[in-house]
Amino acid sequence: MILIAVGNTRTLLARTRDGVHFDSVSVATSLPPAEILQQPGLPWLSARNQEPVALGGVVPAALTAWREALSIAGVREPDPGFFRRIVPHDYHPPESLGFDRRCCLLAAAMDFPGQDSIVIDMGTAITIDLLAGGHFRGGRILPGIAMSLRGLHEGTALLPEVVLNTPAEMLGNDTSSAIQAGVIHLFADALRGAITDYRQYSPQAQILITGGDAERWQPGIPGSFYQPHLLLRGFYLWIQGGALP
Repeated sequence: MILIAVGNTRTLLARTRDGVHFDSVSVATSLPPAEILQQPGLPWLSARNQEPVALGGVVPAALTAWREALSIAGVREPDPGFFRRIVPHDYHPPESLGFDRRCCLLAAAMDFPGQDSIVIDMGTAITIDLLAGGHFRGGRILPGIAMSLRGLHEGTALLPEVVLNTPAEMLGNDTSSAIQAGVIHLFADALRGAITDYRQYSPQAQILITGGDAERWQPGIPGSFYQPHLLLRGFYLWIQGGALP
């Protein structure tokens, strides 16, 4: 199966035979699908007319472009009803719960049945969600790390654009290191605070962390489990369990 997961900044193109192992690449969402499909190094994309193709994501215009580019491939898209059956929730309106959050929650629910989970996805935005008692209880959305750094630079006259390095000093003694210290400790405190709050509700919840910035941050979150393919795993399970005709 070929999976195309359209994110705000990056689009994941993946191929899997078992829903556990994924051959994947990440490309800029801003690129036209026709240009992406012609890129070298993606030989398995040439098989898209022979294999099931699944499409999902959070950028409506990009999803429309992909549907047009893959119009002859019999594209399958996830059925929201299947998600609601597996992960009951009170999110309002239901369709505003993002595709990426739903994929990660679905993977947590189906791969760890009966286990409460704190699901952290560190992408363009950072989401921290709680799955407890078989229900999605809610979560928090924060600006992502790159977005925060860019906002400081673009929203001020003199603050420089900074490339984040971890770990950071507690106190910065030049502007760049002060920005790094501020951003790193801001997000570290936000993650620790959310985990502490959520564990008041579910003391035994495991911590699953995924997303583009997750590998860098996971060592600083004690007891967490890095799950690099959590979104793709959930997407695969979603399509296998329920796809729109």
